[in-house]
Amino acid sequence: MTAHNRKKYFINKDFQSRFILRFVAVAIIWAMATIMLFSYLAGKRLDAIRYSSYIDIKTTSELLLPVTIGVHVISLLVFAGILAATINSLWKRLSPPLYSIKKDIMRIGGGDLASEVSLSKDEEFQNLAEDLDGMRKGIREKILRLKEQQAVLSAAADELVRSTLVEKPSLPSVTSLQAAVERMKTDIQAFRY
Repeated sequence: MTAHNRKKYFINKDFQSRFILRFVAVAIIWAMATIMLFSYLAGKRLDAIRYSSYIDIKTTSELLLPVTIGVHVISLLVFAGILAATINSLWKRLSPPLYSIKKDIMRIGGGDLASEVSLSKDEEFQNLAEDLDGMRKGIREKILRLKEQQAVLSAAADELVRSTLVEKPSLPSVTSLQAAVERMKTDIQAFRY
């Protein structure tokens, strides 16, 4: 398969857009909440020091470093929780169709070519399911042609055996058998293994 014939599979664009917008919104809210929390706690710390009778601070970092670290730890934990919930939501949305496709692939691999491969209309990976079903149909058609050729080949072989028992094999029997063998060879060569 060449690079220009390769089909790309994407998650539904609406779903992607909603996910990206949610992620950006959460990141913006997280950043704003972090800044507001830092401003509030730093202001409280500065007010406490301003009204204190004893001030023993040598640098600004000594004053604000504990507040900065605390705010970042809190906001990181909140953001990690929100991110985990978002990933869990995404996983819940994508795992059922992936599981369904996996079952269909295993079923096809086991030889069941009669059952269709399909997903519900609202599930992701519709294109992949359609292509997988197209593959199933193509393999099924080739197998059916091979079965038909096998029946023709078997009938030609039976005719040849009957004609050899009665008398000398007839040319039409031999020709029919050879033609059936050639058609089966051609159909089998369509498979690459």
